[in-house]
Amino acid sequence: MPQFRFEAINSQGAAVEGSMEAGSSQEALLTLNEQSLTPTNLVEEGGISAESAAKSSSILGFSKTTKVTESEKILIIRELATLLRAGITLVDAVDSIALARVGMPTGVGLRATYRSLNAGNPFVTALNASKIEFPKYVEQLAATGEMTGKLSPALADAAKQMEYDARINQEMRNSLTYPVILVIAGIAAVLVIFLAVVPRFANLVKGSRGADIPEISLAVIKVGVFMQANWLWLLIAALAGVGLFYLSIRDTAGRTRWLTRLSSMPLVGDWLREAEIGRWATTLGALLGNRVPILSALELSAGGLRFPKMRERVNFVIRDVRGGATLAESCAKYALVGPTGVNLIRVGEKSGELPQTVATLGELSMESGRNRMKRLLILIEPLAILTIGAIIAFIMIAIMMAITGLNPR
Repeated sequence: MPQFRFEAINSQGAAVEGSMEAGSSQEALLTLNEQSLTPTNLVEEGGISAESAAKSSSILGFSKTTKVTESEKILIIRELATLLRAGITLVDAVDSIALARVGMPTGVGLRATYRSLNAGNPFVTALNASKIEFPKYVEQLAATGEMTGKLSPALADAAKQMEYDARINQEMRNSLTYPVILVIAGIAAVLVIFLAVVPRFANLVKGSRGADIPEISLAVIKVGVFMQANWLWLLIAALAGVGLFYLSIRDTAGRTRWLTRLSSMPLVGDWLREAEIGRWATTLGALLGNRVPILSALELSAGGLRFPKMRERVNFVIRDVRGGATLAESCAKYALVGPTGVNLIRVGEKSGELPQTVATLGELSMESGRNRMKRLLILIEPLAILTIGAIIAFIMIAIMMAITGLNPR
């Protein structure tokens, strides 16, 4: 029977360690729990610990660890909300979820959260100790829930928002599959023409003195000859560009920089800004619903905004509200939301139902952003076909003009 070494904390909070025989790691964990010991590390003798396995070696900065998927993050937050609603303490809930994921990166991260909670840290601090990258609004809602004593509803709201984001991302990936394949096939076709077809006309042009060949045809032929002669270097440059782009979007800060650039573009920018307003309003509605004062709720929700210009507008709104202006007036003044949003906020302030009306604004904005995304994705396919067709047509016309120049009537 395998021998396991363990480190644990007993019921008095003291650290203990030892070894035991068990048929599996799960059996060892159950045995430790029966002895009122909370395991912090468990390793089979002759093997490696779960934490060491999760922190496996890396090559050139690329980690071998399994990335925590969005569905797993949602499941963790949903489980926490459910366990807390059932009356289980936060420490025990985190411990239970971590035990169910022994040997997984999420299990190692949640074990760090558990240790941080036992050390007396707030939940948000403990959650950050897990090194699992949850969206910013999860931290905001968790901090609010812990402050107001309504952590379970706050986490349920966070899980709902994460599920919406995941659904939108999945829809976008599904919708982009065919256009991406189309673009790749088009690029491949253009490369084949430039590398295999166009250079064949170079010798004909060189051997035909006095031929009336248009400048456009000569330029296309020169590009084809250059690409054929330097295809390896061009391939290396393309791969390097793809690698640099991947490195630039690996972390949250890099992805935010790219999203900020895209937000200033037509069509795409409208969709991104609408979706961002939806997230902000949903978070603000959840904060207000948990009885957070409006100024504190505005400040917390502003912290989750990814676009600097939008965050600047919210900061102006906070300044005016602190000075005595209403939220509706301030939002209208700085064009933070559209007329419908301003009207919803105004009605909410007058009726005392601001959390509900702001949450409705969030739902409407996210739905509007979703519709904008669908319209944009519908346009991508015909635009890709027209663009690739135009490029191929241009190359073919240039070649035909060269042929007619070689054979004048």
